[in-house]
Amino acid sequence: MSLPPEKETEAASAQAAALLRVSADKVSRLMDLVGELSLSVSETVRSPDLDGLELSEFEKSAHRLMMIVREVQDAAAELRLVPVGEVFRRLRRMIRELERQTGKKIELVLDGEDTAIDKVVADRLYEPLVHVVRNSADHGLEPPEERIAAGKPESGRIVLSAAQVGSEIQITVADDGRGLNRRRILARARERGLVGAVEEPEDHVLWKVIFQPGFSTAEAVTNLSGRGVGMDVLNSTMKDLRGRIAVDSIWGRGAEVVLSIPVTLAFLDCMVMRLGNRLFATPIDVVADIFQPGDDQILDISADDGTEMVRVRDDFVPIRRLEHFYGEDDSRLTPLGKSIVVVFNTSSGPVGLPVDEMLDQQQVVMKTLVGQLENIRASWGCALLGTGEVALVLDCERLAAGGGGR
Repeated sequence: MSLPPEKETEAASAQAAALLRVSADKVSRLMDLVGELSLSVSETVRSPDLDGLELSEFEKSAHRLMMIVREVQDAAAELRLVPVGEVFRRLRRMIRELERQTGKKIELVLDGEDTAIDKVVADRLYEPLVHVVRNSADHGLEPPEERIAAGKPESGRIVLSAAQVGSEIQITVADDGRGLNRRRILARARERGLVGAVEEPEDHVLWKVIFQPGFSTAEAVTNLSGRGVGMDVLNSTMKDLRGRIAVDSIWGRGAEVVLSIPVTLAFLDCMVMRLGNRLFATPIDVVADIFQPGDDQILDISADDGTEMVRVRDDFVPIRRLEHFYGEDDSRLTPLGKSIVVVFNTSSGPVGLPVDEMLDQQQVVMKTLVGQLENIRASWGCALLGTGEVALVLDCERLAAGGGGR
């Protein structure tokens, strides 16, 4: 039953009065302070001065304090969330201009506009999405006459959707155009030395070359494409946002680009582990298994390059050694049978990481790496732990792609 007009006006006024406009900078400042508060509380509760003392009441109070701080962290993070539809609607306005410039008929379909995303992410996301949508309109969608000849509707269709999957937001840009031209992309990749002269990479490997700086298959430079900078910008932005990109395409049927980004950049639920005297952390939602392998689970596939695998139930999981990844001395490797193996789920399949010890599960305060540290391989940044120590946060996608041999 609908309300009378005067009641609807009163309800709208009451809702508007309940809202408080606060600048994003103030919210970010609050989140920084909450992060510092969390670290200070953890340092106090875990102070070595308390070792050996019987403080049952203190432990109860400390536990309650930690729970309250966690709730404050979550509440502060929610303050910075905005609907992703704000970004999507800006792209809808751009579609009209693309129709005029390309002479094509384009239908933009939006889905999941209410999905909440960190405002810092939303602000950074618009320009990369512009490049993806422009590529779909310029390269992907065919002219009306070509679509009709192929038995497709006259109007091309671009679907822009968002959904929360665990602690990530997945944003998908899909079109029903001609798809990626494998032959042309492979030829250009060979010209630039990105692929061997006789190499025939699988599609999911080949598509990654379109993110290389300056890569383009356009025959001519236009105001929409051809400079080879759009997808490179997308790739750089996604790395900065701790996100990843997946591309899929079927020739003649269209292409799909999926961006996976953390809901918030401030706090991260992590598993903390130790390898040697170094601490590492990884988002808890990518951890599939933690176990110490038996002899019957360990496989040495090739003695020449040191490829190792472990059997996890009915699957064989490749091992990634951080020592190999960072170019360290092989003589210090701990045998797999004496290590704890952490199995991560990645877009290219599960990978196993041997570590010496699993320490804790905790929500950490994330800080980006700057200066000389920003190029550390397979890293999202550093995590400030409750003990006052610093752990390197691993990007399991790049770790999986980095190879595990000697």
